[in-house]
Amino acid sequence: MIRSSSSPSRRSAVGLGVGVAAVAAVFYTLLAIGRWRAGNSANYDLGIFAQGADAWSRGQWPESHIRGLSLLGDHFSPLLASWGALWHFWPTPPTLLITQAVLLAAALGVIVAYTRRVAGLRVALLVAVVGLLSRAVLTTAMFDVHEVAYAAIALAVLCIALLQHRFGWAVAASVWLLLTKEDMGLTVFAAGACWWWMHRGDGWRRPLVLAGLGVAGVIVAMLVLGAFAPGSGTGYLAYFGIGSSNKLPVPEDHSLSPQRLLPVLMYVVTALGIGVRSKLTVLAIPTLLWRAASSNIHYWALDFHYDLVLWPIGLLAFVDVCRKGLPRLRSRSGVVVSIATVASLVLGVAELQQRAVTPASTFRTAPVVRDIRALAGERLPKGAKVATQMDVGPYLVPRYDVYSLRPDQRPRVDYVMFTDKERWTYQVPVCARERLVAAGAQVWRRGIVTLVKLPSAQVVTPTC
Repeated sequence: MIRSSSSPSRRSAVGLGVGVAAVAAVFYTLLAIGRWRAGNSANYDLGIFAQGADAWSRGQWPESHIRGLSLLGDHFSPLLASWGALWHFWPTPPTLLITQAVLLAAALGVIVAYTRRVAGLRVALLVAVVGLLSRAVLTTAMFDVHEVAYAAIALAVLCIALLQHRFGWAVAASVWLLLTKEDMGLTVFAAGACWWWMHRGDGWRRPLVLAGLGVAGVIVAMLVLGAFAPGSGTGYLAYFGIGSSNKLPVPEDHSLSPQRLLPVLMYVVTALGIGVRSKLTVLAIPTLLWRAASSNIHYWALDFHYDLVLWPIGLLAFVDVCRKGLPRLRSRSGVVVSIATVASLVLGVAELQQRAVTPASTFRTAPVVRDIRALAGERLPKGAKVATQMDVGPYLVPRYDVYSLRPDQRPRVDYVMFTDKERWTYQVPVCARERLVAAGAQVWRRGIVTLVKLPSAQVVTPTC
């Protein structure tokens, strides 16, 4: 990927990239496993993807009882079959957490190695620190797993291919992106426009190939989603006024809220302000547009994984502008970079504090996790069908057939398990928990964890 005029320069760039990637892999793994052992992993999305990996490992299409459908009807992410291969050797959710940490670290390593080669050591070290502690990547590393972890490294390669005029690498990265998620086709289409803008002397063939790949990728993804999804289409289009709802309990807002611009601000911060001048910013436009146009308020927020695809683009856009080195501190550009750097680090540290996760968490198992495992081991027969509250499911996969204890799912199960955590996303109401306990044939409690055996297999709805 990296052109060099001398072997020592290449070796120093690669060496720095590998070193940063190694540090990042350890750091992100400690954060992810710390959150797992603290009992903060969830059905959405670790439990879902764990069930998908389990299915892939058995040579089946990825299906999740927690999600209530085939995962190929939820998102077009055939690249996740690789999780199935890893699951075959180590069938436990931390496998996915560690894999994601390595993917994120590898993306940062590629970015830093390229930066060292074209912009020097000072810029590379700045990018390494800002990239490592960016809120965009920390939210992904600490909030279970997501398919877009695969997109980060592909986007890094795509950006470098565009900057280095490497069409073969651009095509390879684009195909990788198309196999990651359905919306990546829009980014690949933008890569065609970006190639034309950067390399007009090439003519139209290469940009049209990239744009055509993007369009074909979207069409194929929609056809596959339609074949696997109930109702012949992805429900996520409902957030854009197209089709019917996918029944996810996500708050919607159809007003022109200024919060829609938060992803734009996040991109500006990630690009350290001056990076927005780079032509690579074209790659960020499709993601920024569809997030702003959606009625799903989670797409606007900075607390989820949606900013990850902007992360490599923003960092490399900054590098593109700083090829001749960092701007002088007292210059206008220097002031902008300084302010954006501080803002980026503050946002990252705030995310660590909000998630209440530190690397030290990796070495302590929370009582709630021990209680979930103990109750299941003592009372649940292997393969039992159990509906779980959001914070329980991943700790029971793959030994048990786990479903989601939510009103919109209505699973038919033999057991129900939930916790009494004071604060948790999609917590089962107290009155609903009391009803489930009252209706149970047997009830076992351990700490804040409750397991209920139902009189017979039945549909459960956690409503009052």
